[in-house]
Amino acid sequence: MSAELLGAAVLLVGAGLLAAEPLPEIPGLTLAEATIPSSVDGAEQPVVIGVPDDYDPGEPTPLLVGLHTWSADYRQRVEPYGGEAAARGWLMVLPHFRGPNKPSNPNVTQAGGSLLAQHDIIDAVEHMAQAYNVDRDRIYLTGDSGGGHMTLLMAGKYPDLWAAVAAWVPVTDLREWWEVQNAYAADVEAITGGRPGESPEIDFEYLRRSPRTFMPNLAHLPVLLAHGDRDPVIPVEQSWRTFRALDAVPAHGTVLHVFSGGHMSRAAYGLDWCARYVRSAAPPAEMHLVTDESKSYYWADLLVADETRLARADIVLGEGAMSVATENLRALTLDLNDLPLPEDGLFLGVRNAGELRLTLRGAPEAARAVCEGDWARPVEGEAGQIVLTVAPAQEARSLRLAW
Repeated sequence: MSAELLGAAVLLVGAGLLAAEPLPEIPGLTLAEATIPSSVDGAEQPVVIGVPDDYDPGEPTPLLVGLHTWSADYRQRVEPYGGEAAARGWLMVLPHFRGPNKPSNPNVTQAGGSLLAQHDIIDAVEHMAQAYNVDRDRIYLTGDSGGGHMTLLMAGKYPDLWAAVAAWVPVTDLREWWEVQNAYAADVEAITGGRPGESPEIDFEYLRRSPRTFMPNLAHLPVLLAHGDRDPVIPVEQSWRTFRALDAVPAHGTVLHVFSGGHMSRAAYGLDWCARYVRSAAPPAEMHLVTDESKSYYWADLLVADETRLARADIVLGEGAMSVATENLRALTLDLNDLPLPEDGLFLGVRNAGELRLTLRGAPEAARAVCEGDWARPVEGEAGQIVLTVAPAQEARSLRLAW
């Protein structure tokens, strides 16, 4: 690796966090350790970075994001994922995402799929994109066991970031896994703060850290959900139930791959599957979104009203009409810039449980809202925006966006 490439990483030596053992040598891949400050709390998070020997800064290069297992840390998967990255000529980053999901971890509640851990992975991706010429349309995510749990969780929370993901033998519902009462039950209690039913706050942690909760978000992302039929650690039935949660999601891209085996992964198989896909540039016309935090998905930005419970948004763009239904949102912004809009306007149907500030960006310059009644009141906004304050109702009401 050149001095310029090495300089893109903040080496752990300088941070006083040098690991006890050197990284292994991977033919065709130069490895380095770095720390990345969290965009949420500023805590320095370690990563392993891999750069292929034939990396060309002038060419966009795919990125492999590899996640460690339940009881391990960021160095665990250096050899298997490093070998895969080297063989494919991909960049690689292995995040720590707050470390092992074990009571011995002093930051255990920050691990186990927390929002902090999720943002650590996003920070690692953004670090790589700033330091190297990452092909944004070919970012692949994979992990097994606890890494499979985090892979599927990150797929649901950030479906518009990845080209494809492969989750092996994952935990998909923490409450169900806790009920198995195996050796990991105490770990689940440690990351969530207690047992199911002890408080609404703890129950919400079980819900928001479980990938099954966010399965409706996977409608437009290729996902390989793989599980061994004789897994003694995480029952395969959990993956079956999670896959069935997609029954109501039209034309989803998730494949359930049940193989003959136990608690194991086949990284090369999963990455071969992922490599067939490139992230779609077309904005989806239909989204059924579930979130536990305010954030963007595709062309929708959701602002949660009550952060102690889930929020939902169902958004469907049809021919000449759009329907919007929300729950537990106080604001929703829709970016119309890249959407196929009719020439003379659009009918908009809205149903919202609480008062909603609805912002439409990218409407034609002369656009205006034509509404019978005062249930949707125009609010002054920036140029190129239609902003409405929408009164709550149990039934859908419609107005016309004319231009």
